[in-house]
Amino acid sequence: MRYSIIALLLILSAPLSARTLVASVEPVAMVLRDLYGDSAQVETLLAPNQSPHNPMLSPRQMLTLRRADLVVWLGAEAEPAVADLMARREGPSVALLSLAGVTRRQGGHDHGDEDHGADDHGHDHMARLDPHLWLDPANMAALARGLAERDPDGLPEGQPAAFLAGLERATEVARARLAPQAGRAWLSFHNPWGYFQHRLGLREPVTVSEQLGAGPGSRRFVALADQVKTQQVRCAIAEPEAQREMLARLCPDCRRVDLDPLGRDHPGSGYGAWLDGVVAAGFQRCLAP
Repeated sequence: MRYSIIALLLILSAPLSARTLVASVEPVAMVLRDLYGDSAQVETLLAPNQSPHNPMLSPRQMLTLRRADLVVWLGAEAEPAVADLMARREGPSVALLSLAGVTRRQGGHDHGDEDHGADDHGHDHMARLDPHLWLDPANMAALARGLAERDPDGLPEGQPAAFLAGLERATEVARARLAPQAGRAWLSFHNPWGYFQHRLGLREPVTVSEQLGAGPGSRRFVALADQVKTQQVRCAIAEPEAQREMLARLCPDCRRVDLDPLGRDHPGSGYGAWLDGVVAAGFQRCLAP
């Protein structure tokens, strides 16, 4: 009897198991970690070696999505590959694009090698959403406010106020970090950085291609090389999918900085620390005289 009572007390005093929150991409997982802390277990749906453009999800990933207590994703327009699975999910979810105050940019790139109406200059005639919504800190602030409305009992005390204050500080530090180089020219392969550059005040880059899997034609290459020379480009930001040899041919004198807009090389980070300490610091390093 004595041992039964002890066992019962141990069961009653044991902490409740944390909820499992699943984010479709790593930067959204960073925001969830900042917001929920130890009160929830945060998982990222996509593995570091998976491309978000055409992901082939494993049965285990599908099961993770189905069993999650809450799924936070971008929305069908930004993540069509995830949309079909979300349509079959019965549990709660929050789509960033469904929230008030979210900034949307046009100018997304093609995700394959097929022809989608792009001309020889790399211009796409079909306006598309730029899916890299998480690179605008204002969008992540909108996500925090949206979660406060849709999951009010799940957020720890003091949230989202603490996250929003920290995010504002990180954004201002990043803006001050980049202000001296804001007018400098830079080169990007397909430019996933549109949200970041507009929010932080950087100029438009010289962009090699709108298609991830395709380089420029000969005429386009000559025009790009002329742009690089005319604008005195000395910085190349290379995402993991960029064709680095092509960047080197176009700008042999460029300082190249490798940056992953999906944060796959910094799993487990907080969003504000990643935005300033990794992304803004990388741009600063590349753009410096």
